Amino acid sequence: MIERRFVAMTTGPNPLTLDCATLGCGLPVEVMPLDQVRVLLLKRRTSWVTKNAVWQELVKRAHATPEPWTTVAAGMMIPGLKHIAGKLGDRFPGDRSDLDSEILEGFLQALDVADARAQKIYAQLYWAAFRRGHETCNREMRLAISRSELTESISDLRPTGGHPDLVLAEAMLSGVVTPQEADLVSDVMIDHDDRSTAAKRLGLSRHQVACQLNSASRHLVDYLLSGSSRPAA
Repeated sequence: MIERRFVAMTTGPNPLTLDCATLGCGLPVEVMPLDQVRVLLLKRRTSWVTKNAVWQELVKRAHATPEPWTTVAAGMMIPGLKHIAGKLGDRFPGDRSDLDSEILEGFLQALDVADARAQKIYAQLYWAAFRRGHETCNREMRLAISRSELTESISDLRPTGGHPDLVLAEAMLSGVVTPQEADLVSDVMIDHDDRSTAAKRLGLSRHQVACQLNSASRHLVDYLLSGSSRPAA
């Protein structure tokens, strides 16, 4: 979506442009459409000084006029964000679109607080996105392990506890998880619904859903393995 919006804004009869002559730092002395500026920044021979001059200007504009310049900055970073997703994708056990969204969110948060006067600001934004993606992978891997442990634990209790949702209901009534956490566990871990759909239904972000599932699954595993479960009525 970001790429489509970036292309739409930087091509056609009235593209968004950058007056490179005013920035100097090795940039062409001309006004350039931003899609061409992006191509220039991707070339190996382009120095970090040149890249930094462009990104300082992008950050200034994104802070002053969030739309369209936040989208433009994200579009300029898309090649880097795709590179991050490619490096981390094999480690991510969930929907790759969720990983893409987290990486983008990491970039946008860093952009929002970035110092437009900083040196090598491109690298700071890139590594903020990478760190968010890396943390997401680690969180989802822990969640996948918890999900596996939870499934095995519930399966072991089915002869006495009945349907997994009844076991889950008993845990909720015992105060092990909140009603919302129980709802999430039932939808995502037992019924295998999409996390993004659950997030929209509950008015939560994907990050909040992941955190709640992670916490709930660990509490449930401890609860079930401790033998606290009793036959459901």
